[in-house]
Amino acid sequence: MRISEAKQCIKEVYANTGEVTALISERGVGKTSAYRQCADELEIGYMALYAAALEGPDFMGLPDKNRETGVTHYLAPQFMPTRAAVEAGLFPERGLLVIEEINRVPSDTVSVLYPLLLEGRINTHELVPGWKIGVTMNPDTLNYAVNALDDALIDRFISIEISADLDDYIAYSHRIGAFDAVLAFLSANPDMLLVTREAADSDPLAKSPTPRGWTKVQKVLESCVVETPLAEQLVAGIVGPEGAASLFGYLATYSTRIPGARETLENFESQRATFAELLRGDRFDVLHVILKKISLQLQLNPLHLKNADKLLDFLPQEFAVLFFKYLATRRAEDFDSIAGGLTVFDRVADDIVEFIAT
Repeated sequence: MRISEAKQCIKEVYANTGEVTALISERGVGKTSAYRQCADELEIGYMALYAAALEGPDFMGLPDKNRETGVTHYLAPQFMPTRAAVEAGLFPERGLLVIEEINRVPSDTVSVLYPLLLEGRINTHELVPGWKIGVTMNPDTLNYAVNALDDALIDRFISIEISADLDDYIAYSHRIGAFDAVLAFLSANPDMLLVTREAADSDPLAKSPTPRGWTKVQKVLESCVVETPLAEQLVAGIVGPEGAASLFGYLATYSTRIPGARETLENFESQRATFAELLRGDRFDVLHVILKKISLQLQLNPLHLKNADKLLDFLPQEFAVLFFKYLATRRAEDFDSIAGGLTVFDRVADDIVEFIAT
């Protein structure tokens, strides 16, 4: 399942049930980011716990004896969004509590977590009703040092396996600030988004690419000013020597400027020559990246709609179809309003319907 699809499922489960969702994927695909994005989109709180760094007593709470009654009580841990914690202003009324990498947690601690996962409580510490639980885990393969969870616990989760998807990754990158040359490289080499190695190949100095790694690469190339040989070594320390060599080999022949999305939407004529150059050079990888970026940044105002219309009329018809496909998948709620404001839509409507249907 794609991350965008998993997020839809998580939000529906959160809103309508008390079930625990479990996101399962290779490292660096975006399990934690997916939960955090769900919380942001639902406008609720978010709390992540790395339970492998905690022990059972940390969840049980500090014992406190009531000398008048002779009964021992347990003080709730600070990371639990209980009613008292909410009333004290430590947590909002609603949120997602995510237990990270639960299959790295020692078995004795997992046993303590059972009532939290199954009933939302430990001892007398109960989550407020607006807080739901999610977990993440890596697959149980030789590539990961994980502990096997028993069937009784696994049966309590709604397991959602997610995979790396280039369209999702590009959309995510544009939201957080993209280094377009890296996205153009990945568009031309989609197999490099995630490379899974055999366990025997694992080595701190022989990494392999992941979406999380490419995000770090974008930040390094955007923020750090170092000469190319050093930059390639830095990137190799993030996505491995093969990933770095492929990227810098691509960048060595990458001389075409990428048109700015904002500049295009505000004044297409200022970017017309750059788009013409991309078409002459068959730089379809770059055109795909900029069309996705424009589809996300296009605002419902006359200036943006007029310039988007000019761009789509200038490009070959298949690119206009791609643009509307991106709109349909990324901004479905705005599709009708945007399409109605673009004259080019009527010209390609039949092709769009056929393309989306396939």
